[in-house]
Amino acid sequence: MSTSRHETPTIIMRRSRRLFLIIFLLTGSVISGLMMVFYQSEIKTQLINLKLQETFAVELQGQLVGDTLNSIVSDLFFLREQNELKDYLRNRDPGTLDKIASEYLFMVKQKQIYDQIRLIDSDGMETVRVNFNRGSPLQVASDKLQLKQKRYYFKDTFALAKEAVFISSFDLNIENGVVEKPFKPMIRIATPVFDSEDQKSGIIILNYLGATLLQKILTLDSVAQGKTMLLNADGYWLLSPDSKQEWGFMFNDRPRSFSFQHKKVWQTIQQKKNGQFRNAVGLFTFKTIYPLEQLSNSGVDSDNVFHKKIVTSEPGAYHWHLVSLVPAQTINSYSSRLMAKLFVLGVIIFLLVAGGSWIIALTITRRMVEQAHLKLLALFDPLTELPNRRLFFDRLQMALEHGRRNKAVFGLLYIDLDGFKGVNDTFGHEAGDELLQVAADRLSQALRKSDTVARLGGDEFAIIIDYLDSAAGAEIIAEKILSSIAQPISLKAGDAKVGASIGIAMFPEDADSAEELLQMADKAMYTSKNQGKNRCTFYSGQ
Repeated sequence: MSTSRHETPTIIMRRSRRLFLIIFLLTGSVISGLMMVFYQSEIKTQLINLKLQETFAVELQGQLVGDTLNSIVSDLFFLREQNELKDYLRNRDPGTLDKIASEYLFMVKQKQIYDQIRLIDSDGMETVRVNFNRGSPLQVASDKLQLKQKRYYFKDTFALAKEAVFISSFDLNIENGVVEKPFKPMIRIATPVFDSEDQKSGIIILNYLGATLLQKILTLDSVAQGKTMLLNADGYWLLSPDSKQEWGFMFNDRPRSFSFQHKKVWQTIQQKKNGQFRNAVGLFTFKTIYPLEQLSNSGVDSDNVFHKKIVTSEPGAYHWHLVSLVPAQTINSYSSRLMAKLFVLGVIIFLLVAGGSWIIALTITRRMVEQAHLKLLALFDPLTELPNRRLFFDRLQMALEHGRRNKAVFGLLYIDLDGFKGVNDTFGHEAGDELLQVAADRLSQALRKSDTVARLGGDEFAIIIDYLDSAAGAEIIAEKILSSIAQPISLKAGDAKVGASIGIAMFPEDADSAEELLQMADKAMYTSKNQGKNRCTFYSGQ
């Protein structure tokens, strides 16, 4: 009995150890399995989020490039419609050239994105030239102006039809046959100028500082983890994480092109306009940008700057490639970090801590997306892609300053859709959004390129009608808008028909400030509403 009593604790201890081992192995297996499932799920989710982030970032950068080029063309057309230029082409008064130069100086100083703005006459002689001069803009003296008759950009721009735009290749500026140092990336954008008799009288050309565009692209790198590259149509780097790789087509001693170093990747990029794939190098996300897609009959020059042969091409022939690369080691490093984290979290209450980590990851992701979305919405309405209220007031302020300087007349239209609420109530909000997009498109098509249409909110729009001789011009455009909006609209949910009530205020007759002018146009719009809708009304001063 005594022996049995002495052996009992030993047996209990031995059996306890066996049971502990069984429980430990079973629990360990369950925990290990859960950790493995969680690990695989995390890797998959991380890769999905990474792909979404990269796609979003590249799309955002592509839109930024397009908006930048459109803004440059808008500036070009603004200068083409300059009152002083029209006076000069009509009277050929040399005294008017200083007024033209004054406008050029103002734009160069305010924008700080143009290295030169030039007016060149039909003989190829510079008539006005303003240089950025490293931040201290100056007008070039008349005896320093040069003959550009044989330069590629003059010949090809002068050969274009009215409204056409010439865009040069994206390359480095060359002075006296040598690449300028420090490097000065440059894009030349020009358009022919016609006098009041519709006779071609010369060209206006903007030398855009390409580094500004490249820097804008880089500012959006923080939206995602990839490193951005911009390639020309031949696969040479215009922008690279390694600056030594950039502009290789302009130097014999530069590293080889992206198309040579990544031949299979380059073949894939050439086959599609945009896409995403992963290989041993990493995750590639790409988008093709066509600067001339909406600019017909444009001249495009060769990327070989030492053989400036200009050709006329379809818009799609001139293109760039935005490419983002997340290296394989960056993706793999996330896997290693996650495995170490899961090991530590498995020792301590794994599920609770893992759940907390997941919530934190979701919070960070949401914040990153929201911040990127805010950048996109800073200037444009996401639904209609029209300028938003902020950009509208910037344009309105510019119109006011131009009007005060030049004693010019312009109109402000305030538009509210009639019957929009009925469409919303009948077909739903998705149909209402679709209707707003159609209305925005019709408003844009009814305007001139020099005008600005913006969505202020809801179903309210505002339009700046520039370069008017009288109020009658604003009324003509308003009637054109009424006719366009009144046309039946085919929505996915059914057919709809709406109208528009338009209020018109004129500068400087009705008001001299942005807020007052908008308020006057708003009051006139309500008058249109009260008088039966689907009409335009000028502010009466009451």
